[in-house]
Amino acid sequence: MSLQAPLWPIAAARAIIGLLWLFSLRWKLPPDFMPAEGRGLMDWLQLEVAHAAFPFYGRLVEQLVLPNFTLFAWMIFLAELLVGLSLLAGAFTRLGALLGLGLALNLGIGLLEVPGEWPWSYAMLAMWHGLFFVTGAGRVWGLDGLRSRN
Repeated sequence: MSLQAPLWPIAAARAIIGLLWLFSLRWKLPPDFMPAEGRGLMDWLQLEVAHAAFPFYGRLVEQLVLPNFTLFAWMIFLAELLVGLSLLAGAFTRLGALLGLGLALNLGIGLLEVPGEWPWSYAMLAMWHGLFFVTGAGRVWGLDGLRSRN
């Protein structure tokens, strides 16, 4: 006898994490990538430099990302928007999950030593994206499932 777990919990988690990415965009909105109040993207990047767990990473952010802030801010904003929409809609989910995995690992590396951050949250976020990637989580309650039927 073979038991198979239902896939709807993975689909629900996929949609919720898609919402998480979309919700996180509110503190890095164009054109200045600053929220109405609180820390914005530039502030977090400066924290990554000041509290770099890995010196090479801190130097990379300081010497490449910060001087080209607008370019990188747009890249980050668009990447997180794409991941959020992909996961929420279950469309091109493996690609969205792979991009989300990269973003989660980057966040974990960059914020590992920032005071008040809990680095395990980024490990869990990466784990979820890995799960969405290997399961093709958009096949249930997603556009990927509709596309595969046609």
